[in-house]
Amino acid sequence: MEKKKKMNASLLFIPISVERKDDSFDLSSEVIQAINKTGEELIDNDIIAVSSKFISMSKGRLVNLNDVDVSEEADLLADKLSLDPRVAQLVLQEADIIIGGVPGFALALKNGVIAPNAGIDKSNVPDGHVMLYSEYPFKDAEDLKRTIYQSLSKRVGVVVTDSRLMPLRMGTTGLAVSVAGFEPLEDERGKQDLFGNILNVTRRALADQMASAVQLIMGEADEGFPIVLIRALNGSPWRMTNRPLSTKTLAVDYDTCIYMRGVLRANNTHLTSRK
Repeated sequence: MEKKKKMNASLLFIPISVERKDDSFDLSSEVIQAINKTGEELIDNDIIAVSSKFISMSKGRLVNLNDVDVSEEADLLADKLSLDPRVAQLVLQEADIIIGGVPGFALALKNGVIAPNAGIDKSNVPDGHVMLYSEYPFKDAEDLKRTIYQSLSKRVGVVVTDSRLMPLRMGTTGLAVSVAGFEPLEDERGKQDLFGNILNVTRRALADQMASAVQLIMGEADEGFPIVLIRALNGSPWRMTNRPLSTKTLAVDYDTCIYMRGVLRANNTHLTSRK
């Protein structure tokens, strides 16, 4: 007898437009007001995807490069990688580990992922400025989730997104920087595939999949949609949670990652955290 196929959830992605911000602001109030202006209402189990740069701006993480004091270590890094010495100083400040680099970019680990220049970004900011990641991205996500529940009595999830280059791939894609309110991984281990084989290692990165999907709407230029609502219409593929989440929830350590471990072994390299 043929097995009955599971019904997959239909998902709705709702772009939320926000006017350009040039200074810090109250994140939760801005998100709620922006959603209200579209005529939408949050419902339980919604996921709010928010651009990491939008959150960074709310936290005052915009840096005027003319205000950066450059150390001798930063000058050496700048000479080695053909970087603006002020950017090199910020990379040293922000990076968890500096792996290496190429002309124009220091390759660093930041918040559990590989990020050119530790995530420091010159796009969509005023000339002569750069944007840094928020200092506490998981706290930002948790605070937004909690404030929405306190204000609207709606149990939602939050995923903070960023665009990222992938090794050996052309162009950028979306990545989850942090999450709150839902389980960001779906454990498939122990399940059967179509041919009855038992899955041994597969875990679906739901938060990263969401970040990639909303990148189609958020874009990279002047689209002006730093917030996207993700809504399941006939059954949710994610599970809500109140447990605290952190970088360790999403990331594997670099010495257990199959890519990083392979590269490190090939080059007989050991990495030491800067923090």
